[in-house]
Amino acid sequence: SGEVCAEARMYMLRRTASACAAGGVLAAGAYAAQGGDEGRRSVLLGLARADEQLRPALAALLPAEAFVALYSASRTPFLGALAASAGCGALPSAPSIGLRAMGLSFRNDLGNAAGLDKDGTLLDFNYALGAGYAVVGTVLSDPHSGNLFDFLGGLWRGNAWTPLPSSGGALNSLGLPSKGVEPALRNIAAFRERHGVPPQRAEHGRPAGDGGASFPVGVSIMGHPAHSDPADKLEGVLRCVRLCLPLADFIEINESCPNVHHGGGHGGDATAELRKRLEAIVAERDAAARGGGRRVPLLVKLGDLGEAEGTVRFLSRLGIDGVVALNTQKDYASFELPPADRALLDSYTARYGGGLSGPPILDRSSAQAAAAQAAAEAKVEAAKQAATEAQEEAARLAALPGQTFAAAELALSRPLKILSLEEEEAELRLQLEALVASQRGVEETLGRVTAERAALEREDAEAAAGGETVIGKVVPIAAGVGKAVAAVNRLTTSLPLPKKAE
Repeated sequence: SGEVCAEARMYMLRRTASACAAGGVLAAGAYAAQGGDEGRRSVLLGLARADEQLRPALAALLPAEAFVALYSASRTPFLGALAASAGCGALPSAPSIGLRAMGLSFRNDLGNAAGLDKDGTLLDFNYALGAGYAVVGTVLSDPHSGNLFDFLGGLWRGNAWTPLPSSGGALNSLGLPSKGVEPALRNIAAFRERHGVPPQRAEHGRPAGDGGASFPVGVSIMGHPAHSDPADKLEGVLRCVRLCLPLADFIEINESCPNVHHGGGHGGDATAELRKRLEAIVAERDAAARGGGRRVPLLVKLGDLGEAEGTVRFLSRLGIDGVVALNTQKDYASFELPPADRALLDSYTARYGGGLSGPPILDRSSAQAAAAQAAAEAKVEAAKQAATEAQEEAARLAALPGQTFAAAELALSRPLKILSLEEEEAELRLQLEALVASQRGVEETLGRVTAERAALEREDAEAAAGGETVIGKVVPIAAGVGKAVAAVNRLTTSLPLPKKAE
């Protein structure tokens, strides 16, 4: 009967809860019995490896609700144990390949995304493990419990997440639990003090470092989900940005969490509101830099880049330094999963919703990231080509008889160096500033030459038949100045300019 089935199900759930509790006690005992940080870390990593092997069997044996409850309940305690195991010992040999991006030095290109280390408690662990960088957060302006659910008939209440054992993916409905921005910053400051890892100043053109100090710490920030007023939500973000600027190597603005409401409209309205938010954030960053602080790179995290070229253009013109692709995904049917994982996903999402991450979304994320990179490189290449054309035209004009174009020569005389992508853009920005300053003078020269040409045409018409005319000398000069102005115009529109220059 239905009552018997319900009682049997509840009995199984209670037995599962008891088994989970017993396993947790045994694991905790084994963990505590090991002396020293290295011993504790070895036990925890051993448990993680054993768990990886046992997950498929557990998913097959346990009811979906019990499986989800097991991993939801153990997530925070396990991460806390990892944080406690890191200690303050000496840094082991870490893989280093000496990378630079956004003017920052990374010891390698492997690090954690936002969502794993909510409050900066895992910085020591990741640093000792050999990561090349870390992202803390997403942090909020005030504490937040995230999305809370009842598990096992009300036996436990907390945030939901589950692994997908066969594919290596995961589902989470955490809803941005956070202790607030201040505790996270205290943890970052303490980590920097313990390991001698000061905040980096973004500098283009320097070689990448490979030491322990080449460990950028980013902070992911989003508007508080409990703030329904967009103005309050934005003010919370700006407050977090102001507090993070002195300690963060870069800041990620999370515009894509699928488990909370971001506010705003749809279509064009949403784009206009996103522009307004990002303009305010960039202005906050730039004001701090002008006041003597560092210029901290800003990135935007998105769930879908859409048309990559347009997205890159939109963000770069606002002063954003990079894009993070992608956040977790919710169009579950678009991804191929083994049958067991698909059944677990269907059960989980029917109750908790949430976003899909990990290997199942790798192809989509990689393709969109590659498209964004190609769009950024094409943008720089177009600017470089325009600069080269402008240099060549200025040199040709300078060689014309009886004409000098000092303003154009001054702007275009600096040779274009072959640099990295970030260094190339910085170099081009310097040239753009000079080009914008000289553009008015070139246009004035064109105006004068055009007026002189008109006067000479009149004189030429009145000249005696058979006499040498001067119009043949003026026409190529005027045309050349026109080409120079066109080249300058192409260059000044191929990269984002400061607002005053625009």
